[in-house]
Amino acid sequence: MKVTQMKTLALSVPMDHPFLAPTGATNAKMNPVIVQLTTDEGLESFGICNTSNDVRVKSLKAILDDLAPVVIGQDVARINEAWQKLWTATGSMGHTGYGIYALSAIDNALWVLRAKMLNLPLSTLLGGYREKVPAYASYLLWRNWTIDQLQKDAADLVKQGFKAMKMRVGTYPFDVEVQRYKAVREAVGKDISILIDCNWAYTTTQAIQLGRMLDGLGVYWFEDPLVSDDPEQIAQVAAALDMPVTVGETWSTKYGFRTLFEKKSADIVMIDVQRVGGVTEWIRVANMAQAFNIPVASHLFDDISCHLVGAIPNGLWCEYMPWWDKIYKDPPKVKDGFIEIPKVPGIGLEFDPAALKKFEMK
Repeated sequence: MKVTQMKTLALSVPMDHPFLAPTGATNAKMNPVIVQLTTDEGLESFGICNTSNDVRVKSLKAILDDLAPVVIGQDVARINEAWQKLWTATGSMGHTGYGIYALSAIDNALWVLRAKMLNLPLSTLLGGYREKVPAYASYLLWRNWTIDQLQKDAADLVKQGFKAMKMRVGTYPFDVEVQRYKAVREAVGKDISILIDCNWAYTTTQAIQLGRMLDGLGVYWFEDPLVSDDPEQIAQVAAALDMPVTVGETWSTKYGFRTLFEKKSADIVMIDVQRVGGVTEWIRVANMAQAFNIPVASHLFDDISCHLVGAIPNGLWCEYMPWWDKIYKDPPKVKDGFIEIPKVPGIGLEFDPAALKKFEMK
C-alpha cells in the first residue's frame, strides 16, 4: 500500500480559556496545521502540528507542503524507511523547530495509516499495554488566574472526575507562588495530584530555592524549572529536591533525550510527539527511558498521545489539553480521570467538516 495524495490545511481555532504564555503574550488562538494522506487502496489518515496566535502558520504549512514529494509513493508498511527519508529531507533545516514539527505530523499520519491497514488501534499496534490511560487536566489554573479563580476551577475539575491537575508558577514572588499552590491544595483536598509547571522561569539557584519551599507540601512534580536547557544544571535541581523534576517537552529526537538520561536530569520525562520526531521517535525515546527506569508522560496532542502512553509499560500520564477539540466529531473525553483508548482501527477520530470550514485560515 502506497501514499498517493497529501493535502494540508491550516486552521485558526479560538481558545475557550485564553492564558498568559511564558513570553508574556496572551494565547487566544491555536493553529493546528493538518496533513492528510490518502493511499492507493483508499485509506485516509491525518497528522497535526501546531503553532499559536495566528503567527508563522503559513511558514509551518509551507514546510509540510514542501515535503509532499518525499511522502508521495511511500510504502506505508516501511516504517523506518519513511522516517529516515523525512529526516534526511529536513536535515538542512536543522532537526529542531518547524522542520521536526512537519516531519512529526507526517510520521503520525503514516502510523495511523499502518494501524488502519492492519485493522488495529494505534495503541495496540505499538504494543498494547493498557486500554485506558490516566489523564490530568492541563487547560486551566494559569498564571494570570486570581486565587479565587484557581480555587473555583480546581474544585470544578475534581467534580468532573479529574484525579490530577496542573498549575503554573513563574510570575510572582516565591511566597506568593507557595500561597497560590496552597490555595489550590485547599480547594481539591489531599488526594488529588497537583503538578507544578514553571515554564522555564528560573535560574538554577532560584529553582532550588522555590523547590525547597514547596518540598513536603504534596507537589506531584516540578516541571521545566530552568531558563537554561543545560542538562547538567537541570540535574543540579533534580538532585537538590525531594519532589520529582520533570523535563523533556522541548527536546527533540533520541539524541537530545539520551543526554537528559545520562546526566540524570529527569525523574520523569515528558515527550512531545510534535517536537520529538513523531510516533516513531516518541516510542524510541520511551523505550530508552524504560532502560533508565524513568516514567514517561506525554505533552499535548492527547488525541494521539493517549495511544502512545497506552502502548508502553512505563507510561505515567497523558496531558489533557483540549485546545482544538472543536474540529472533531467526537473528541477524546476524560471519565473518572482516564481517557479510554478507542477500540477501532487508527486513532478513532474523525473531523467535523463544518468545523474545518469554519476555522480554515485563508
